[in-house]
Amino acid sequence: MDIKTIEQALELQKDLATKLAQNLEAARGGKTPSLAALLKNKEQALARTQAEVETTVKERDEVVRRWDERVAQRQGKLIQLQTELAEIKTQFNARNKISADGKPVKTAKKPHAKKTAK
Repeated sequence: MDIKTIEQALELQKDLATKLAQNLEAARGGKTPSLAALLKNKEQALARTQAEVETTVKERDEVVRRWDERVAQRQGKLIQLQTELAEIKTQFNARNKISADGKPVKTAKKPHAKKTAK
């Protein structure tokens, strides 16, 4: 059991003290606990275990929610980086005149004007 508050610790201490007292009485008298006491103990154990299960489920749900948030943040960052990379590649290709398949585009060369001596 995960104890988070003083009230939970006090309740656990009270339960344990009650169980110890019942076990000591049974050991002194050589008697086994009555069915009513046994039933009560089992009901208390059931209630405690059920509360522990509910607490554990809540903790798990919180952890899963946090991990889902982390995954979503990283997916957003991934999409942002992919978009930026695509934009940079487009700019690079346009600047260097590279076609979509990655090969340089050959442009017709302009003939140079002949230098004339004056």
